[in-house]
Amino acid sequence: MNILITGSNGFLGKSLIKYLKNNTNHTIHEFSKNDKLNDLEKLISEIDIVFHFAGVNQTSDKINFEKINVGLTKKICKIIRKNPNTKLFYASSIQANYDNDYGISKRKAEKICLNLQNNFQNKVYILRLPGIFGAGSKPYYNSVVATFCYNTVNKIKLNIIESEKEIDLLFVEDLCRQLSDLMNKKFAGDFVKFKNVKKIRIGELASTIKTFHNNNHDIKLSTSKDSLKKNLYKTFISFI
Repeated sequence: MNILITGSNGFLGKSLIKYLKNNTNHTIHEFSKNDKLNDLEKLISEIDIVFHFAGVNQTSDKINFEKINVGLTKKICKIIRKNPNTKLFYASSIQANYDNDYGISKRKAEKICLNLQNNFQNKVYILRLPGIFGAGSKPYYNSVVATFCYNTVNKIKLNIIESEKEIDLLFVEDLCRQLSDLMNKKFAGDFVKFKNVKKIRIGELASTIKTFHNNNHDIKLSTSKDSLKKNLYKTFISFI
């Protein structure tokens, strides 16, 4: 299959590209902010699946949520509808349930994507992603895991807010594996449920990452049945 990934220079984009190149024979096309939509329009007739990962989750100017998360998604969908055989996987967020600026922009983008399915023949899959973590994630941007790992490695005090708050986490390699499997399955569109999503309190997450400064974790974690702890450690050592 011919796979197009928008936001190809971001954490999710790079991770999925790496996984697909290492584990499949699909042809991967990349689209980032430096590319032109006209080039994408010329290519769309060849594309079987679009993973629309391009977007912002933090910005100094709130207008970018509307401009990129909503506006760019609208432009991408207008191009995709020219090939009714192209399937769209849209990277939304569990924050689409919230009424903050980011969540509202994701909810609007979801509706745009679903309109593509309702008004044209394209199949659309909404990925309401939890906190995605793993090697290659950016501190202070992609996830609290990346921030805690970076700060712990660099001996920066962790800023722990709402330590008892429980969050949902999904290891990026698990995400990529599931996305690869989804491409080969035939099912109705709409919202995708992910497996291996782990819950952890923020305070516990911070404490766990702090312990990774100790020695012999490679040996202990290799035999551990705690997959979350193993994957947190993999992320931690990627910052060393």
